[in-house]
Amino acid sequence: MLEVQEVYKTYRRGKQLIHALRGLSFVINQNESFALIGPNGAGKTTTIKAILNLITLDRGKITIDGKDVSVDETRRYIGYAPEIPYYPTHIPAIKLLKTYLDIYGVKVSQEKIEYYFELVKLKNYMNSPLSNYSKGMLQRFSILQAIITEPKLLILDELTSGLDPIGQYEIIEIVKNLRNKTTILFTSHNLAEVEQICDKVLIINKGRAILYSPIQDLKNKHPDKDLYQIFFDLIMQDNQRQE
Repeated sequence: MLEVQEVYKTYRRGKQLIHALRGLSFVINQNESFALIGPNGAGKTTTIKAILNLITLDRGKITIDGKDVSVDETRRYIGYAPEIPYYPTHIPAIKLLKTYLDIYGVKVSQEKIEYYFELVKLKNYMNSPLSNYSKGMLQRFSILQAIITEPKLLILDELTSGLDPIGQYEIIEIVKNLRNKTTILFTSHNLAEVEQICDKVLIINKGRAILYSPIQDLKNKHPDKDLYQIFFDLIMQDNQRQE
């Protein structure tokens, strides 16, 4: 479904070269829930920007259903909910959503729009301006605008960051309801969330993949450790190898 093949990306910061991605490769199969995790600066954001075709790669290729992400058609394949959403807050939610649908050129029935508002627990606030929304509600609206076109690939980037436990729980329950209905690429620093939502995990460090595995296989291999301990050990071992 999604294939990332030997991707390299370097940024220049003054005289310094930042090697954000160094030969990153992975595959996400159709209707799989896949976690992309790593420490800050590992290359997660660059990877997402590359999939969204927001940056030019130095080398490598990314395809969705065999089509290069640089092809305009693939933009309709992807739904994206960012960590920090920015929306015009004076507009009623339903009007803003319909504006996005017009931009996408997608026709969605009123019945289906109401279904998705209900799915993210915002149906009672369809006609409210986003200025009346809490942070958790804005994150749920972010999921709504990402799934309303029923994309082939749904990218959910740090959606629970900064939310209280209730807000985190609501987001996770919504995402769990989307499993097996679309392909999900999920990033989070909360590995308990990853364990609840995802089938497979890719751990990256300093722009490289250091582990690619089904989560259950990882737990079976390390029965005495939780996902946090496994993650910490792998990152520390990789850092030592690169010293």
